[in-house]
Amino acid sequence: MRIEYRAFLLLLAIGALSACGGGQSSSDTSTVLATVNGTPITTDMYRAYLRTLTGGQEPQLDPQRKAMVLNRLVDMEVLAQSAKKENLESKPDVAAEMHIQNTGLLANQMVQAYLAKHPITDDQIKAEYDQRVKSMPGIEYRARHILVPTEKLAKEIINKLNHGANFATLAKQYSTDTSKDQGGELGWFSPDQMVPAFSQAVEKLKKGEYTKEPVHSQFGWHVIQLQDTRSNPPPSLAAMKDQLKNTLEGKEVEAYVNDLRQSAKVVMSTPAAASKASPPAAAPPASTKP
Repeated sequence: MRIEYRAFLLLLAIGALSACGGGQSSSDTSTVLATVNGTPITTDMYRAYLRTLTGGQEPQLDPQRKAMVLNRLVDMEVLAQSAKKENLESKPDVAAEMHIQNTGLLANQMVQAYLAKHPITDDQIKAEYDQRVKSMPGIEYRARHILVPTEKLAKEIINKLNHGANFATLAKQYSTDTSKDQGGELGWFSPDQMVPAFSQAVEKLKKGEYTKEPVHSQFGWHVIQLQDTRSNPPPSLAAMKDQLKNTLEGKEVEAYVNDLRQSAKVVMSTPAAASKASPPAAAPPASTKP
């Protein structure tokens, strides 16, 4: 209970660390801050543990908070030494977890080192941005629809519209979609938010028009009315820069890992493990947003 209580107090104290000033510690990394049965706890260990508590930051702590972090490290070392005396390292599950933690740490450090040597340039980000912008529709639509289970019923509804019936009234009466209570209103959407058949039908309509033929999708049969359109300019490069950089870094790392795998001797022992190169499962269909 003493360890749990101390950990609880530590977490409460660390919660205020984000308000402290950041920056690297100026301490000599060879400094020994404490010893436990002769085993040193160094400044490097202290800084590494602090980063795990603060999401990678190294805030400057006041003496009281620094002592709390150091005491937690001492508690961990005492427990770890006790575990070694009990030979817990030889337990298969413990050994496996220690291996995964060590491997994960080294892998992450390798990724960071690779990215430091191969930084994403502004030109790469700009090229990725231009490519994204090309695929953006640049326009949004506001429409309503009536969703029914059969083509025959959809044609009957269209016939009623041809004879002057009110679209919203028919939607409330016949539609099986949750939008029926709003007269089939779907609000504003971009084409990529809808299934292709729905978007293609909307794009062909003029303001106020409705589809003269039922539109079929995996959800049923639609009768669609276009209410309005508006321009939808893409986000600025500055707004997307971090996202684009992360995407490009992900591609760089994936290519790097693939190269490493090609040069490594990898022997898979199970069919499941050997299926890494198989194509991904099909993505779920786009929403019709009804």
